[in-house]
Amino acid sequence: MERLHQVLLASNASIESIEHCSLPYVFLPSTSTLNNDCYIDIFYILDGTGELMFNKLPIKELSKGDFILLKRENSDYFILSGHADTVVIHAKILPRGLYLDLVMYHGYHESLKVLRKECTDVLYIAAEMMKLLLCLKNKGTQMNRLIEIPMALFFVQLYVVESSWLSLSSYNSEHKLSNLMLEIIKNPCAPWRVKDMAKKYNMSTNFFIDEFRKLAGVTPFVFLKKTRLNRGRKLLENTEKPVSIIARECGYNSHASFAYYIKKEFGFPPLKIRRNAKINIDSISPEDNC
Repeated sequence: MERLHQVLLASNASIESIEHCSLPYVFLPSTSTLNNDCYIDIFYILDGTGELMFNKLPIKELSKGDFILLKRENSDYFILSGHADTVVIHAKILPRGLYLDLVMYHGYHESLKVLRKECTDVLYIAAEMMKLLLCLKNKGTQMNRLIEIPMALFFVQLYVVESSWLSLSSYNSEHKLSNLMLEIIKNPCAPWRVKDMAKKYNMSTNFFIDEFRKLAGVTPFVFLKKTRLNRGRKLLENTEKPVSIIARECGYNSHASFAYYIKKEFGFPPLKIRRNAKINIDSISPEDNC
């Protein structure tokens, strides 16, 4: 029976991770080849409101109960921001078999979907599933993993089947600071200064900070810091570059300063983050990738 359970788990869609995510949540373009799995990222706005930026498309406002479904490409820019009261649950779903082929096919045409709570009662079920998965997260038993299979399949089907939802191609509004946010993500090592950014947009420093906070949910300084640290973590996990070089590429002149802020943000120093990433990769057996 144990062997049968392992085969069942390895051949079906699975929940790779689920957690509350801190905002802004940023996906940066990546050239990494360490993990080529085709994931679906699910974001559920549990409480509050948020804003979504995706590549060069205009910004979309999000409300409580909305869902974002994304099959991320390496070239994507993705920024999900919110406010102090915004709560978001993020899950990563790994499809397998025929559903993997269907997800990849749909992703070529429309990799991101925004699902509105008022459009269908199905999202009520999706919301309850997200809450249940979060409760099961820390259990880690095989029985819980078996329970997760139909829920993972539900979200894969939701991504594949629901083709009538609102997509980003229908957005018709744009914020004047959205391009600035993209530039910060593209060039985190640049010497960004709030005073210079405000001057570029003909704003006073205080007004600029207020406008930026309305868009991103945080101040320019916090957004830049999180962008740099997220980039640093990606490089630590996916490359063998020395920490000192990664620090410079992320805008830190001091190795020690970079290490301090990395540990403060993620709870571990740079080399520990790198070791943990290698352990996670090495722990994936060939059977898990069937």
